[in-house]
Amino acid sequence: MSVSRIRKGDTVMVLAGKDRGRTGKVIKVLTKKGKVVVENINIARKHQRPTQETPQGSIIDKPMPLDMSNVMVVDKTKNEPTRVGRKQVHGKWMRYAKRSGEIMDSRS
Repeated sequence: MSVSRIRKGDTVMVLAGKDRGRTGKVIKVLTKKGKVVVENINIARKHQRPTQETPQGSIIDKPMPLDMSNVMVVDKTKNEPTRVGRKQVHGKWMRYAKRSGEIMDSRS
């Protein structure tokens, strides 16, 4: 993947899978694997091994990665999923929502 269109902190909508239609905030982007971890989406129950702090062990709910192709950034102005483009404004690359044309941020 050359440039990731999805960044940490973006609000995304799930397009496919058991959580289809749900939205959440991106916690982590795994660029080399082409995956994202979204808050409270694709939750799996993981068994923790007993340690000195927790001698009984425990079961935790952990968000698992989703493929980037299965999520789409939500446009803040229209509150709908949109594709993301990049354009150069005043010598800086900026991401913009293709649905509304609004600039999303200036990081690149």
